[in-house]
Amino acid sequence: MSIRSSSLIRIAKEFTCGIRGHWSIENCLHWVKDVVLKEDDSTIRLGNAPANLSILRAIALNILRRNGHTSITIAQRFLSNDIDKLLILVK
Repeated sequence: MSIRSSSLIRIAKEFTCGIRGHWSIENCLHWVKDVVLKEDDSTIRLGNAPANLSILRAIALNILRRNGHTSITIAQRFLSNDIDKLLILVK
């Protein structure tokens, strides 16, 4: 059985892998930036500032994940008041 999506013809299994891949990105990046880092609540709206802050948030998430933190909320609580712990992560 083939499923037609836009101009692509794929079998259902390939189509579902693409959908799961998309939702993996949504759940691992966008949801964390929106809910945990409160990106949607930001009042910064002028010029390049929103895009620049979004990039900084993504960099911070990557640093935390590369250092083994699976829960960004717990990592924030652990690192929030100790600059020395935070600096160790970026070395």
